[in-house]
Amino acid sequence: LRPRQQLLLELTRAVVAVLRAEGLEVWITGGTLLGALRHGGFVPHDDDIDLECFEADVNAIAAAFERHALLAFRLGGRWKETQVAHVGLRGAEVELDIFLREAELAELSDFPSRSETLPLARCDFNGLSLPAPAAPVSFLSRFYGEDWSNTVRVWSHDFNEIHGLAHDPDRVNMPLEQYRDVVATAGYVPPAPPAPLAAPTVGEGCEAGEREHVAVREAEEALAALEALFRPGGPAVRARDASWLEKLRRRNREQA
Repeated sequence: LRPRQQLLLELTRAVVAVLRAEGLEVWITGGTLLGALRHGGFVPHDDDIDLECFEADVNAIAAAFERHALLAFRLGGRWKETQVAHVGLRGAEVELDIFLREAELAELSDFPSRSETLPLARCDFNGLSLPAPAAPVSFLSRFYGEDWSNTVRVWSHDFNEIHGLAHDPDRVNMPLEQYRDVVATAGYVPPAPPAPLAAPTVGEGCEAGEREHVAVREAEEALAALEALFRPGGPAVRARDASWLEKLRRRNREQA
C-alpha cells in the first residue's frame, strides 16, 4: 500500500490547496480523521482518503478541478444519504472521496455534527497539516466505538465482509499494540512526508488579501509537485502498477 498512500498524500495536499485557493471549506473525516488521531497519518491498511465539503459548493468544486489537467472530478453514488464525489489523478487509478454535507451538518452516525466540526482545527497527517473537525472525539466514538483509540478493526474498500473472502471480523479486530506488531512484522513503512512547499503558510493574523494570495501560491506549488510524480518511472507510475498487481495477488491468495 505504501506507493498508493504516497500518491494519495500528494493528491490530498493538492486537492486541499486548490479548494482553499477557491475559498471553499474542506476537512478530513472518517478513516482519515481516525488515522490522524490514532496513528499520526494513514491507518496502515487504509487505501483511501476521506474529505468533507458542503454540498452547496459542489458546482464550485467541480469548476475548480476542471482547470487542472491532472485532476479528474466526478460525482459518485451515495453513502447512505450522503452524496459522494471523487477527485482522482488521470492515468493513475488513484482518487480520494469527498462527502458532500448538508449546510446544517446534522449529527449522523457516520459524520460529525456542526458543533463537532466548526470552527475547523488542524491535524498532522504524515507530515501534512490538514483541516479537521474541532471536536472529533465524540464523533469517532459514535462511528468507530468507544474503544476507537486502542482497538483496530481492519476494513478497507477491497478487504471487507462484502468483497473480501478472507474477511473474518473475529480475526481482524485486535488491540492497537497487537496491530502495531502485526504491521511491523509485515514490513509496513508509512509514506514519507511530502517535500515542504516554498509558499509561506497562511496564518490567522494575515489580511484577507494576503491569505488569498498565499493560498493560490500553495495550490500552484502543490500541483507542480503532483506533476513531478508523473515523470517516467516516477511514483505515480509505480503506484499505478503496484496497486493493480497487489490487488491481483491478494485476490488470488483469498481465492486459494
